Amino acid sequence: MAKEDFEQVMGMHAAPMLWGVKAANMVSFRKSSFDDFDAMLASYEPCFRCKGISVFRVSEGEEYVLLLFYRQEAMWRTLHQPKAMELLERFGYRREDTLDELLERLKIRMQVRKTFPHEVGLFLGYPPDDVAGFIENKGQNYAFSGYWKVYANEDRTRALFDLYTDCSQNFCLELEKGRRFEELVRAV
Repeated sequence: MAKEDFEQVMGMHAAPMLWGVKAANMVSFRKSSFDDFDAMLASYEPCFRCKGISVFRVSEGEEYVLLLFYRQEAMWRTLHQPKAMELLERFGYRREDTLDELLERLKIRMQVRKTFPHEVGLFLGYPPDDVAGFIENKGQNYAFSGYWKVYANEDRTRALFDLYTDCSQNFCLELEKGRRFEELVRAV
């Protein structure tokens, strides 16, 4: 895979975050698809840093790496909503934890569980009511499913899903037209 492929993957899976509409997106990469994945990722870090985007390695194996791309302030606000923090505390997170500590705890919980813990949705900006609904209903009885399973605020969430889809389609379309990735990523 070339640099252009990385940019298309980012556009498809992280455009809402890249455009400042969403606090975070998680993207998985097959490292062997790139000549030197770490060097390629490092080449984007000045752009990300300049636009207020951080990168966190959630998990990594021989072949794959799962990265969380996020905007610190937006994620902090998202995680410190009263309902979100209440849920996080149920899973051992502490209100006084720094964002780095919260991310490290998520990483450890993923390693221990060897799967996505339910609270990962909070880190990705899913509404706390939907995360709680998923937990309480064991993933069943949802109103509809899109980027996540929806249990509350159906109309608002449908509009949000449409916005996320538009972001991804438009970001990728702009890349195909020749716009530079660095120009498309927004600072917020």
